[in-house]
This record gives sequence, C-alpha cells and structure tokens, in this order.
Amino acid sequence: MKSLVCEHCGGNVEAGEKNCSHCGMPLPPDLGKNPQRKFKLFFIALIIFCVVMILWLPPDWSRFLQR
Repeated sequence: MKSLVCEHCGGNVEAGEKNCSHCGMPLPPDLGKNPQRKFKLFFIALIIFCVVMILWLPPDWSRFLQR
C-alpha cells in the first residue's frame, strides 16, 4: 500500500485507513486517490472543443483577400 501523510498531525498513514493511527482524526475518503484525473480529462475535452470550434467557425478572411 502507498504511504500518505495525515493532514492534521503529519503522521504516516496507509491508503484506505479511515482514521489516523497517530492522532485518531478521521481521514478524507478520497485520500490517496488522484484528484487531478478529472481536471486532466476536462482540460483535454476543452482543448478538443476549442480546436473543433476553430475549424468549424473560421474567421472572415474576405476583407484581406479583396485587396
């Protein structure tokens, strides 16, 4: 198991424990999980959306081509 740090006392706790073995404080249920995974997926979806919008809604280049 992966060793983590208690936010309250700084003691080492194992992933999956419900309470800190040092101070007894309840640990968050998502301790040890990767919270950035949802952000990464959202960011990739946002980039894909922007690329699609750039390709689907091209700028009006006619004012530059008529010169």
